[in-house]
Amino acid sequence: MKHLRQFTALVLAFASLSAGARAQTLDRAPGESDLAFATRALRLPKNADPHTTPATWNGAPTLFVDYTTAEAEPERPLVALQRQAAGGYRAIDVTVGEQEGGTPDVLAIGFANADRDADRELIVILAWSQVHYDFSGTLYEVRLFDPPKPGQAQLTLLPVSGKFGAGCECGRRDGPDEHYRFKTVAAVKAELKRLGY
Repeated sequence: MKHLRQFTALVLAFASLSAGARAQTLDRAPGESDLAFATRALRLPKNADPHTTPATWNGAPTLFVDYTTAEAEPERPLVALQRQAAGGYRAIDVTVGEQEGGTPDVLAIGFANADRDADRELIVILAWSQVHYDFSGTLYEVRLFDPPKPGQAQLTLLPVSGKFGAGCECGRRDGPDEHYRFKTVAAVKAELKRLGY
C-alpha cells in the first residue's frame, strides 16, 4: 500500500511537470519572424518543414503552426501559439493530420460559429494527395474545434465535424469521378449557416 501511494505520487508529480512544461509562457524576441519564433518555441528540427498562419481568433492574436514529424510515415501536427493578455504566448495542440496514403497538408484555416455561443470556432481543412492504380486525386477532411479555455492544452473536436466527414475529389479508372463539397472555408461556412449556426 505504501509503495502504491509513492508510485501514485510519483505519477502525479510527473504529470504535473509534463503539463507545466507544455503550459509555460513562451516569449517572443523583438523582431523575430513567425517562422523563427515557431521553430524555436516548439523546438522543431531542421527537417520539420514548418508552415505558419497568423490570425486573430476571438480577439487573440494566434499563430498556427503545422509541421511534419520525423517518423517513417510522417504525420502533420497543427499547434496554435496564442498570445496571452499578460504577454507571452502559450502552445495549444489543435489536431494531427494522420497518414492516409501520404502526409496531409493543412489546406485552410478559418473561423465561423459552429455552436450556439458567441465565440467563433476553428475550421481546419486537411488534404491528402492520392495516387493509386485505380484512382487519384485529393482526399479532404474538415475538422471544427471549440476555442481554448484558460489552461486548456488541447482543443476539443466538435461533433458537428461529423456533418462534413471526409471525401475525395478523385478520378477513377473504372467508374464515376467523386466530388467533395467542402474544399474551402467558404463552403464550410455556407453549410454551417444552412445547418442553423
